[in-house]
Amino acid sequence: MKIKANPNRMVLLRLKRRLNIARRGHKLLKDKLEGMMKDFIKTAKEFREDTEIVDREYLRIESLFALAESEMGKETIKLLSKKRADIRLKHEKKNIMGVVVPEFKLDIRGKVFDYPVNITTPEYDFGIQGFISFLPKLISLAEKIKALEELSRDIEKTRRRVNALEYIMIPSLEETIKYITNKLDELERESHARISRIKEIIRGEEKR
Repeated sequence: MKIKANPNRMVLLRLKRRLNIARRGHKLLKDKLEGMMKDFIKTAKEFREDTEIVDREYLRIESLFALAESEMGKETIKLLSKKRADIRLKHEKKNIMGVVVPEFKLDIRGKVFDYPVNITTPEYDFGIQGFISFLPKLISLAEKIKALEELSRDIEKTRRRVNALEYIMIPSLEETIKYITNKLDELERESHARISRIKEIIRGEEKR
């Protein structure tokens, strides 16, 4: 589809500049899209692997606490469940191929293991240790989920821009440039023909 434009050399020059910019932009966006796709595939693979690890860890910790409760009793577990530490998340940001994704930092304040060990079982102790080790893995999984969401959104947006340039903007500019070039060539031929006729008329007048 041609762009509406007057067929003159100034317009032709401007359109050629726009075409060069569009081609460079298309290449940059396509490179960015490929880079984001690689990061998305890599993150998705890590997410699947981490999900399996987190699921296994969760089931292991759950079974440890279930064993501990069966041996220690609910009242003892309730007594030990008082708050001993603050668990906070620090929200930061990082950049992946121009896409801003969240990064969480775990901050544990207090004494997690500050309880009377003479009333606990090894299962309870291992459960607490496992839970503290489990938290960073769970947070890392949350980071990957959010990163995949942001990457997916930006991939789709970039793909639309690449397609718009590749299938609409660049072909339209090329078609318009070709049309104006042909039109200018035609006008030049017509002008050259008129000049030739004028010269012939002048030479004919001079011979009389």
